[in-house]
Amino acid sequence: MSAKLKLSPPPLRGRLFLFSLLGFLFLCGPAAARADSLEEAARNFARRVNSLLPSHNSVSLSVRNLSSLNAEQISHFSQAVEGEIQSRGHKISSAAAGVLLRVTLSENPASLLAIGEVVENGQSRIALESFSLAEVPYGGSNSKKVTLSRELVWKQQDPILDLKFLRSDGQKKERIAVLSPNALSLYEGEEMSWSLVKSFPIPRSGPQSRDPRAQLFQVNGDGHPNLIADFPNRFCSIDLAGTLDSTNMDCNGNGEKELIGGTLLTAGPFLIDNGAKWNSSRNYFTGELFGESGFRWHIEPFYSAAVLGLKPEEPTIFLIAAGIDGNARLLDKSEKEIRSFSGWGNEVATFHSTCNDDWYILASTRGDWTESDKITAYQFEDHSVASLDQIVALPGPVLSLGSEQVPADADFAGHHDGAIVVVRNLKTGEYEAYRISMACSR
Repeated sequence: MSAKLKLSPPPLRGRLFLFSLLGFLFLCGPAAARADSLEEAARNFARRVNSLLPSHNSVSLSVRNLSSLNAEQISHFSQAVEGEIQSRGHKISSAAAGVLLRVTLSENPASLLAIGEVVENGQSRIALESFSLAEVPYGGSNSKKVTLSRELVWKQQDPILDLKFLRSDGQKKERIAVLSPNALSLYEGEEMSWSLVKSFPIPRSGPQSRDPRAQLFQVNGDGHPNLIADFPNRFCSIDLAGTLDSTNMDCNGNGEKELIGGTLLTAGPFLIDNGAKWNSSRNYFTGELFGESGFRWHIEPFYSAAVLGLKPEEPTIFLIAAGIDGNARLLDKSEKEIRSFSGWGNEVATFHSTCNDDWYILASTRGDWTESDKITAYQFEDHSVASLDQIVALPGPVLSLGSEQVPADADFAGHHDGAIVVVRNLKTGEYEAYRISMACSR
């Protein structure tokens, strides 16, 4: 059952009206409609709301939960609502939009209540839907719940540009590479206790950037594993096949291309061979992306970006990019913007979790260099992005965020499938690299 009311209250009166409406519905709500799953209930509700929306408009959606549904259930409900509304020609945007859709979930002893408030040009319209709690089983009850955690991997006085776990290929000890503006250092160890194997000085060329950027990635050429340190104007390589303490590093210029490649677009097997045009005078990427097989993207300038895929058997490519205008954007392979997000920081990364076969986005928050940061996790599924209500607090601002280990060709994840976040500890002044990992449980 649904009801539609056309209202034009001032903002405060509108809020008071909504709370009064919730109280009324708690005592004597409408007869509950039948639904075979929470997702079906969400789609039925979205179809009711769609009748109130103007044709093909950008919609800003917010969901408030006053019911007993947990965070994972709310995530599934929100994704289903978004998917249904987008399938009917609307664009969901977290940025300011001409139409606001506020969804409130509540319940009375017998029913789940979904209330959609559409606000346009100061006018409010309400759509109500009620579903029997007994007839709305949670479709994802057998899925695994995820928990984010952080673990300190390395800290030092000098800035850390990147840190990667190296693929062991049968090595008993783990190995990490730590890249600084002036050196690339290799370490071996166990259980996060590291000993220096060798440090290679980075040759300088021209004036140094106040905000240097570089990436580490590992490739196999002619059966020889090589570690690459990729800078905007040069790249350096180390042969990992021999004994590390006797190997050398070779560096070559990148000419005027100013490309950063390899792991800029982190995660996934699709664009291992890729690059992005870097604006060294402004310290951001211009929006020109270059991928294998002649792949090209021309998008809005961004600070960081990462690739997403759906399933291994469905190699659809998506890109999440943190724009210099303060908005993050989800784009498909044709450069079409699927959704934008406000309030995110400059650093994003993605990974394909081996614990539940899903894709996730990690994003920093918006702030300045004097504030402690945090990492928020989002689940990517069926073209939708939903917050997992999982936050990792950090002791300082995020300087970089990337994959923990570059996946091998044709693999979705290496032995380490999490992320590495680099921060500057506001209390100690040291630079610290943390491993962000995901654990799954029923």
